[in-house]
Amino acid sequence: MKPEYDVERISAIVGDMRKYCSDLADLGIAGPSDLDDKRTFYAASMILFALLNRTIDLGNEIVLARGLGIPSTYREIFTLLEKEAVIDPVLANRISRLVFYRNLLSHEYHGIDGEKILSLISRIPDIQEFEAAIEHLIWVD
Repeated sequence: MKPEYDVERISAIVGDMRKYCSDLADLGIAGPSDLDDKRTFYAASMILFALLNRTIDLGNEIVLARGLGIPSTYREIFTLLEKEAVIDPVLANRISRLVFYRNLLSHEYHGIDGEKILSLISRIPDIQEFEAAIEHLIWVD
């Protein structure tokens, strides 16, 4: 049986993800000194937090639509997608590791520094690859 995707919800999530990526690019963060300004640092932190949450939401939408169970952790979302061959193991691992940063931004905000923000920004292509894989799954397959 073909999964019934909530295309409206998924489109909204993808739209948010693209907006957050664009907003982050608009900040023009190219190196550590760009995060010396508190406004830029906190703006980047919150944009990344929102982007990571929407990435998790996107994965969860696919898990639910395909009836893969109810994940007990955010990381498990990407494990289930890998097991179902929705995403390849390398991408699943890279996206799953981003959950650590999401939790850090959420629960240990004082532990975030410019280095971690720059590290997360450098991982945006992983998120975009995940988004592209999901879009291909829904609209091409």
